[in-house]
Amino acid sequence: MKVAFDVGNTAVKVGLFIGDKLTRHFSVPKLTYPVYRSIVREENPDFTIISSVRRLSEGMRQLADNEDQIFILTPKLRLPVKIDYKSPQTLGPDRIAGVCGAWHLFPNRNSLVIDAGTCITYDILTHLGYFVGGNISPGLKLRTKAMHRFTDQLPQVDLVERYLEIGNDTTTALQTGAQGGAVHEMKGFIRQYQKSYDRLNILLTGGDRHFFVNYLKIKIFVRPHLVLLGLNKILDVNI
Repeated sequence: MKVAFDVGNTAVKVGLFIGDKLTRHFSVPKLTYPVYRSIVREENPDFTIISSVRRLSEGMRQLADNEDQIFILTPKLRLPVKIDYKSPQTLGPDRIAGVCGAWHLFPNRNSLVIDAGTCITYDILTHLGYFVGGNISPGLKLRTKAMHRFTDQLPQVDLVERYLEIGNDTTTALQTGAQGGAVHEMKGFIRQYQKSYDRLNILLTGGDRHFFVNYLKIKIFVRPHLVLLGLNKILDVNI
């Protein structure tokens, strides 16, 4: 039994694995020492791995330092892929886990991993197993929040499932600009990378993946638990 924790900016995803099989998954608002201990007592895993884009509490860091069965994902861990990134120490662990998940699903293939969460990340993994980098841009909610926060009169707007081709009032203009802009951005990056990487697999994950699926008229693989899958494979390599 293995447990993987994917600590994001808005929630913590927890995955329970036996071998390669994801047997159960759920979310908690925050990973604290009491929350971690409660999950471990209930599930009794042999090993755990934590990927966090947020700073872990002192209690969690001390726990990981003192117990051999707990792994914190950093670029210093053994990985199933090679990191070819100029500043690996600044590389988000969720991005590392995502490309490791892609390598597990599609070994020896070129892959583009798109994680549509708080930020939208685009990461390229080559068929030789090299993570060469990618791009980071604001997610859907960040775009609408930024336009409201950094202007005097633009309102905060809700996201919609379908945006208009042309906004016909301020609300729909903001929605179309933010959401339509993200869609065109994603299509543009996909076209760009398809020219550079032969037979490119495109994997889409993250909380806003359902929105983008409606607009991408190309073959994509939707993998909602890609980061958890990658964490499980990283754990296997280190075990």
